[in-house]
Amino acid sequence: MNLELARALGAQRSAAAPAAFLRYQDGLVHEWLRTVLAIGFTLVPLFFVLDLLTVPSELLPRFAIYRGVSTGFCLALFGFLRRSHPRGHSFVYGYATAVVVGGAIVLMTVELGGFDARYYAGLNLVIAAINLLLPWRPIHSALNGALIIAMYLVANALFGGPFEVGILVSNLYFMVASVVIAVAITWVRLELIRKEFDLRSELLDANALLDGSRSELKAARDALWGEMEVAKRIQTALLPRDRRAGPYAVAAAMFPAAEVGGDYYDFISPPGGRHWIAVGDVSGHGVESGLVMMMTQTAILSLVRQNPELAPSGVFRAVNGVLCENISRLGGNRYMTLNVVRLDDDGLTLAGRHQDLLVWRAAQGRVETVSNDGCWIGVVPDVEGRAPDCVVPMAAGDAALFFTDGVTEARSDTGEMYGEERLAAAFARTPGLAPAEAIKLILADVALFTTEQDDDMTLVLVRRQA
Repeated sequence: MNLELARALGAQRSAAAPAAFLRYQDGLVHEWLRTVLAIGFTLVPLFFVLDLLTVPSELLPRFAIYRGVSTGFCLALFGFLRRSHPRGHSFVYGYATAVVVGGAIVLMTVELGGFDARYYAGLNLVIAAINLLLPWRPIHSALNGALIIAMYLVANALFGGPFEVGILVSNLYFMVASVVIAVAITWVRLELIRKEFDLRSELLDANALLDGSRSELKAARDALWGEMEVAKRIQTALLPRDRRAGPYAVAAAMFPAAEVGGDYYDFISPPGGRHWIAVGDVSGHGVESGLVMMMTQTAILSLVRQNPELAPSGVFRAVNGVLCENISRLGGNRYMTLNVVRLDDDGLTLAGRHQDLLVWRAAQGRVETVSNDGCWIGVVPDVEGRAPDCVVPMAAGDAALFFTDGVTEARSDTGEMYGEERLAAAFARTPGLAPAEAIKLILADVALFTTEQDDDMTLVLVRRQA
């Protein structure tokens, strides 16, 4: 998480918090006013039933007017608030509701004789409904309650009848107590709302920071994959093109499973008329495997160019020593299957240990399997005597297919492996094709069998021309 970004967002939130909270509070007041008004236009007319039961009949018409006017006001203001947006003066509508609804009840107490009238209790309901529901500041609850009490005192003092002081004191006691309770509850609720607002703001800041971190991670990931793509291009750019090597036509194809593969092949034709190929597979795949592959390629290329008369077994031993030292320096534990192959006029001489070699015998019209004895490269520093030369005779029309385990271990959607038997059958259908076309046919057969490539796949085909 970016520390500077966190500080900047925190400072910005602190500076903007008062204004932001006021806007948030205005929205709550605007929303809850509709609830207060809905209670008003529901309960005010329902209390006319109480009027029918307790009020003298000659007062009922005027009470109906008072209730009708206050109910109509609540309905009209409710509709207005539904169509309008919160404003900084939304709290004014709370005062207006108190004046209209509370004023109607005050007029009813005047009609019923003044301070002695029991209808003053309705004013406590107005105080509770407005001040306990609206999430405004405590000062508004105090002023609103004082306004209702003031209307009650002024109207009944001017127009009410005789009264008992004890009853007035009792009424005022309960009304003032209602206001005090409303103010206290409003203050507590406002603090809770403020804490909720601060928590939401912190969560928004945290989300903003998280989004920023995600953006940074995405940028880093894109940069990494960009570098991986460059590495893949470098690796594939170093692979040789199909060619004619003495009496042999040679072709190959490699498809990495990751952006940088661990499979390796090379065609080398140093001065002196010798031709070489090498096929291998580094354990795992990815950047480190690709690096080991490139070190192997460089070592073999240098050795056969400096001494083209070396036997494949000699090249293998020398490369193994170099690779063991380099892998040790990397702090890794990679190893590699490898066949170093010299293309002689009468056959292939190879050393090392890799997958079985499939050989198409043109004279017999069949594929035979050649298992070469040897060892893996990069496991132990000294492989003297462990990687002897193996000679595979090649007559005109014969072809040899080298492959990595990504081909034979390709799986179908049921989990079945493609296997060496299917590979040999596909290879047996290619005698009349050029090496590159033969490889395409084999890979197409693998692609039809498997659903997803899980490992690097490499094929190298060497055909002895007539």
